[in-house]
Amino acid sequence: MIIKASNLGIFTVYETERKNGSQSSNLYVFNRFPSNEPPKKEKLNHHNKTIILSETKTIKNNKREVTAPQQEITKAPADHLFVSDRIPKPFVELAKYFFPSAKAIEEFWKMTTIAAYKNNQENETDTILSVSLESFKQLVRKMKSNVMVKNPLAYYTGILNKKFQDIYFSELFEMGF
Repeated sequence: MIIKASNLGIFTVYETERKNGSQSSNLYVFNRFPSNEPPKKEKLNHHNKTIILSETKTIKNNKREVTAPQQEITKAPADHLFVSDRIPKPFVELAKYFFPSAKAIEEFWKMTTIAAYKNNQENETDTILSVSLESFKQLVRKMKSNVMVKNPLAYYTGILNKKFQDIYFSELFEMGF
């Protein structure tokens, strides 16, 4: 066993090596500080005033900002033209007036497909399109009313899920369940 030492001041690291040359575990030895030197006297920085918590100003520092689709600023005037081909044109035509960003429109459609899949409607393209248009119109109506919608995407998803569940249960009722 070969041992190599490196002294880093506070502790010493002994690197051990096996007979075949591969590295083994390291050994760390904490060194003692010499006690023969008196500690240096440093002048402490004392506050002259007492801090009163009720008078202190709190600084709100949010390092991460989450932007909702309605708050996005588009850089190109016709950003909705660059939406994916998988999104139906009627949905794009409706959504572009309220959320002109292609990313926001695609995010709304993504939530539509997720909600349709969860409610066993992923193969019914006409139903998906009609429910998504109705849900989007309901979202816009709610946003234009006096009620503030904090997250339009989440609100839209909730409307979609409710409408798809209604369709699912009405189909079950027609089948006799």
